[in-house]
Amino acid sequence: MILLIEPDSGLRKKLCDLLSNERIINVASVTSAFEMICKFRNGLDIIIANIQLLEAMLSNQTVFKLCQKLSIEAPPIVSYYKKGDEKIKAKIEKANKQHRFVEYNEKDCSFPGQYIQAIREVYPNLNADIERAREIWLKERESDKFIDPYKWLEEKGFLKDIEKAKIQKQEDGVDKKIVSKEDGSIKTADMSQKTIEEEDYKLRYFELKKKYDELLKSIKKFKNSVEEIDV
Repeated sequence: MILLIEPDSGLRKKLCDLLSNERIINVASVTSAFEMICKFRNGLDIIIANIQLLEAMLSNQTVFKLCQKLSIEAPPIVSYYKKGDEKIKAKIEKANKQHRFVEYNEKDCSFPGQYIQAIREVYPNLNADIERAREIWLKERESDKFIDPYKWLEEKGFLKDIEKAKIQKQEDGVDKKIVSKEDGSIKTADMSQKTIEEEDYKLRYFELKKKYDELLKSIKKFKNSVEEIDV
């Protein structure tokens, strides 16, 4: 059984997907990790941890002292780090040479193989397929490139404005009336439904055009950045 410790739920899922044949307990904090160690004791084969959380676990050798209290052998540890974490890595590596490290880079197609290899070095019985892991990794990268325009419009509040306008229209009625005083008596005049609809569509058109232009600009910017990476 693998204990994976990562605060970002999206990254936790990606890392778990690369080891889909294994039983994995994933947690978001050091406290939860210690709880799982107490709960499963001898059932843990390896710990995989975000290097910043690992640093906290190793503070005052807490994780090793906990295992000693439980009368169990501390599981081997593999840690992944990102650019900027090199100092933490060097510090941990100096004090704990038995740990394995792998650099996490979501744009690196070779990461799945490096990740699995690092785990196998301390856990030879790992049940993982590197080729399958690469396929999963590439598929997730491709899905990250797509932008959902409907979701974007919803986040910008445009769809809410349309719904709000519909509700308001239903409450007010299709035909709106203008009330005026003339010669001491109240007269009403029905506004043209066609005029109301034309104004409504004009307003929606200019709002949609503005947001579409913003979306188009974002897509072009994203496309350019992807092309630079591929080059």
